[in-house]
Amino acid sequence: MAGNDSQVKMPELHLPPETERGIELDAGMKQVMSLLRAYWREQRVALRCSADGILFVTEPQIRDIIHVNGIATLFTYQGDNIACSEVMVMAHPDNLLTAWVRPHKIATVNNAWPLDPTDVKKVGITNLSMLHLLFGNATDIAIIAYTM
Repeated sequence: MAGNDSQVKMPELHLPPETERGIELDAGMKQVMSLLRAYWREQRVALRCSADGILFVTEPQIRDIIHVNGIATLFTYQGDNIACSEVMVMAHPDNLLTAWVRPHKIATVNNAWPLDPTDVKKVGITNLSMLHLLFGNATDIAIIAYTM
């Protein structure tokens, strides 16, 4: 990073006194700090960790939860066009038959993950439209939680 003498503002470090210009960092510290930062909503934020250096990670927040009804025997479902980062599908506890879940392709009993009542499957996808379900019974329900 030769030639980059810019000062960096990091109020989350609580290093007093921080001037209006920021804190003067040497090249090695700039490299370390760049590795400990991430982007969120078009701004840099510090990654947090425990005193032992274990990075704090968590599940993304749930954006919404929807219930999908089987409607007919061997009913196939494809999610709506909604951006997401992860989907969790649960077969309703009152279901009579197995439901099947699969990303990217139409779900069949030969290519999808089976969900018996109360079973849960988590799938990492970027759009809810990538989610496909197959219901074995018209009254069965899938509970879908998706994150962003």
